[in-house]
Amino acid sequence: TPTITDNCTLVDTSNNELATYPLGITQITWTAEDNSGNTNTCIQVVEVTDNIVPSITCPSDTTYYVSSVECTVSGVDIGNALTSDNCGVDTVYNDGLTVYPLGETTVTWTIEDDNGLSNNCNQQITVLDTIQPVLVCADTLKVNVDAGLCTASGLTLSVPTITDNCTLVDTSNNELGTYPLGITEVTWTAEDNSGNTNTCIQVVE
Repeated sequence: TPTITDNCTLVDTSNNELATYPLGITQITWTAEDNSGNTNTCIQVVEVTDNIVPSITCPSDTTYYVSSVECTVSGVDIGNALTSDNCGVDTVYNDGLTVYPLGETTVTWTIEDDNGLSNNCNQQITVLDTIQPVLVCADTLKVNVDAGLCTASGLTLSVPTITDNCTLVDTSNNELGTYPLGITEVTWTAEDNSGNTNTCIQVVE
């Protein structure tokens, strides 16, 4: 209530206040009247601001798998966030990628309301590689026994032709120092950076 004084007697004080105030500035006019019908007014300002951050719920975390010819995934539909605000949503955006690399990528979703308040959430996009390396072993390695022996040693095996859609981290075999007479199968193993392995057999005769 305003502070009101009068030289005689006041008979009425009124205003045009609202039951519900909108966002922003509202001017309320107070009016005072004395017993001689003289009136005067003053303005009271009611300012309503929005301090409630908007709500955002990210799409579900998603897992994708690379193809046999790529180590990335593109054309991913990561979905849409659920949003709401007490006043109004201005914009919703994310920092998602066009091409997702192998592993985990965190996508941050952000919402901004009409009054500059913002909120965010994170979505995990996981890209996995389940494709085995491809190995092609060399043809049979035929050698003679060493002079005076019934075995052969000091052999140099041919490394297989190995391809993988991602990155190879290890190539190994179970070769022998000395090969006996006859057929020996040497197993070559290749492993990629996702732990996928594959083998091929090279024959030593």
